[in-house]
Amino acid sequence: MRYHEIVVTKNSDDSSAIVLAMLCDFEGKDKQMVVNTILKRLRELNDDVEYRNYIRMVNIYSGNRDLEKEVEKGIEMLTIDIEKTPFYKIGMERGQKETSFENAIIMIDKFKLSIDDIVRELNLKKEELLEYMEEKNSGK
Repeated sequence: MRYHEIVVTKNSDDSSAIVLAMLCDFEGKDKQMVVNTILKRLRELNDDVEYRNYIRMVNIYSGNRDLEKEVEKGIEMLTIDIEKTPFYKIGMERGQKETSFENAIIMIDKFKLSIDDIVRELNLKKEELLEYMEEKNSGK
């Protein structure tokens, strides 16, 4: 069976057959492109648990074809580093800012420090802190 018939034409929704495509003739195609296509197709067809199981099989078969590096690179390309996504970064920034605002409120309430001293020491914008305090008070 040829790799193209199993994976590229999407004639098969059988993940086991797609894994076996690792052992097929790649018909002169770039190894990395073929491996990436196989991995992507497995990702499309399976939930996380099944995908991990099929990846284990791909790893085993990749050794038979000396494709370990291609599989490693392909998996790396398909894996999303959540900490590099824009939404994660935005959420982290908001969380850090909110923590700073909460700390500032504690310093104002418990230690009776002035807002001007706090914004200077915590490197906050006074307007943003006052707005946060107003929103928090109106939400109670």
